[in-house]
Amino acid sequence: MKVVGGLGEFGLIERLSKLAPGASELVKGIGDDCAVIRVNDTLLLATCDVMIEDRHFRRTTLSPQDIGWRAATAGVSDIAAMGGSPLFCLVTLACRADEEIAFVEDVYRGIGQIFAEYGIALAGGDTARTSGPFTLDITTVGQVSGERCLLREGARPGDMLAVTGPPGLSAAGLHALENGHEAPALIAAHARPRPRVAEGQWLCYSSAVHAMIDVSDGLAQDSGHLAEESGLGVDIEPERLRPSPALQNYCREHGLDASALMLRGGEDYELAFAIEADAAEGVVTSLNERIGLGAAVIGRFTDAWRGVRVGGETFSESGFDHFR
Repeated sequence: MKVVGGLGEFGLIERLSKLAPGASELVKGIGDDCAVIRVNDTLLLATCDVMIEDRHFRRTTLSPQDIGWRAATAGVSDIAAMGGSPLFCLVTLACRADEEIAFVEDVYRGIGQIFAEYGIALAGGDTARTSGPFTLDITTVGQVSGERCLLREGARPGDMLAVTGPPGLSAAGLHALENGHEAPALIAAHARPRPRVAEGQWLCYSSAVHAMIDVSDGLAQDSGHLAEESGLGVDIEPERLRPSPALQNYCREHGLDASALMLRGGEDYELAFAIEADAAEGVVTSLNERIGLGAAVIGRFTDAWRGVRVGGETFSESGFDHFR
């Protein structure tokens, strides 16, 4: 008997996508950060993300408001990865009947905090009783300014791979929380990640940027999605992949491999993008001057082979997969 675990998350998505009908208004369906839907002269973006207790979060490491903030971040970041603006969300809650009301209210306060910061309206949702874990499923809808949005596909041979900020901080923050270590900057990166909405919009305006994705499942894996959807390979250059001082110090103190956290750690919600080689350094410099994130060029796309390499060597370790 075949089981879901044998396919993995992305194999399951590919299989199920073949069963779903399309529509003329659907510009981009399954397989990207958002669905892209044309409504008259507007391109709408739609995405949904589920957060399940003890799979995506634990109450022992995060406050209720942090849980709400993080649950909403995933969808807002998906909109950012397309170069769009988030508009409104629908929140579905499933919890036990004996759940404390104060806990639920605090979770929604966290959701409200990120909504207020990014100008998002809570438009509705659903509630359900469950005997299982506390679950939030958030649908986020946004729009694109004009006719252009950035997809995962579109990278070209010779394009450079760049990222809006140093990855690995969230994974290190989770490690600190689980082990009771002091690391305020890293813990904040995990508990209160910042979707790169303004950065995504700014990059979308540049014709030199050809494709983009948010780093939610790990830099290597998500960069691999850009390469795969574009029919290319990508080589991440380790000498360009420099850890932030906070990450470097934490890894040195606790005997961790900073490079491994940067390549495999998820939920950073930075943006990885493919950009023309001649424009890469200039665009990254301008982005840093405007926003000051520590964006960097970290690799190159090629049509000589497929897959992900690090320093020219095949990188086979995957990032996060729900079913493996």
